[in-house]
Amino acid sequence: MARPRDPRRDEAFRLWKESSGTKKLKDIADELGVSSSTVRKWKATDKWEEKFKRSAPKSNGSAPFRPGAPIGNKNAKGNKGGKAPHGNENAKGNRGGAAPKGNKNSVRTGEYETIMWDFLNEDERQLFGEIETDPLFQIDLTIRELSLRERRMMQRISRIENGLSEKQRRVLQQMRKVKDIVQTSDKNGLVKPVPVMNERLVVTEIEETEMRAIDDILNIEEALTRVTDKRLKAIRQKYDMIRLMDEHELKIRGIYLSNETKQAELERLTARPVDNSVNITITRKGDGK
Repeated sequence: MARPRDPRRDEAFRLWKESSGTKKLKDIADELGVSSSTVRKWKATDKWEEKFKRSAPKSNGSAPFRPGAPIGNKNAKGNKGGKAPHGNENAKGNRGGAAPKGNKNSVRTGEYETIMWDFLNEDERQLFGEIETDPLFQIDLTIRELSLRERRMMQRISRIENGLSEKQRRVLQQMRKVKDIVQTSDKNGLVKPVPVMNERLVVTEIEETEMRAIDDILNIEEALTRVTDKRLKAIRQKYDMIRLMDEHELKIRGIYLSNETKQAELERLTARPVDNSVNITITRKGDGK
C-alpha cells in the first residue's frame, strides 16, 4: 500500500509559487522542517516549473501606446517626407550612405578585416614582402601555433579548476552526470525506487558566481576540441603534401633516367671506332723498278 501524501508537499509548492519562484528551496525546507533534498525531489516530481508557467497570467501582447509630438511642435519643420532640407550637406561625400573607403569602424576582432595595400603602415609593408609562402613552412607554422594554443587553453582550465571551492568542484561533476532516485508505485501498488537522469535540478541550485566558473571550463573544453581538430587536419594536410611531393620527385627522376638511357643508346649506335692497326703506304710510279 502506498504511503499517504505528505501535506507539507503542497505547502512547499505554495510557498515557492507565492514568491514567483524566487524563494530558495533551502529556506522552504527550513520553514517546513524537512531536508532541502526532499523539497528538491518534490519540485522535480510535481513539476513545479510547468505548474507555475500554466498559472501565470498571459500578456495580451499589445504594443504600448506612444503619443506623437505635442500640438505646435516644430522639430520637423522644413523636413517634408523625412528628407533633409534643401542645401543640407551632412551626408556630403558619403554616397549611398556607405562608410568612406578604408573606414574601420566595424572592425572588432580583425578576423574578417580586408587587407588593402594603400592602408598598410611601413612595418606591415616590409613584413608583407618577407612572409614565407612555402606551403610546408606555413603548414608547420600552423601546427606549432595550434599546439601552443592547446597548451594555453589547458592551462586556463587548470587554473580555473584549482580556484574552485569543494562545492563548485562537486557541482561540475554533477552537471556532467546526475542521477536522482524517485519513489514510484507500479500497477500492483508496490513502491520501488527508480533512477531518473536529470541535469537541470543541479543547475537551479548553483549561484551565478559558481555557474560562471563552471561555464568557463565547459566553454574552454568545447573550444579546445575544435582547436585539436584543426591541428589534426593540419597534420593530415602536411602528410598529403609530402606524399604528393615525393611522388612528383620520383616521377621527374624516372623521366630523367629514361632520357639518360635513351641518350646512351643513341651514342652507342652512332659511334664508329677507328682501327689503328691498318697501315697505308703510297708509292710513285717508277720507284719500284
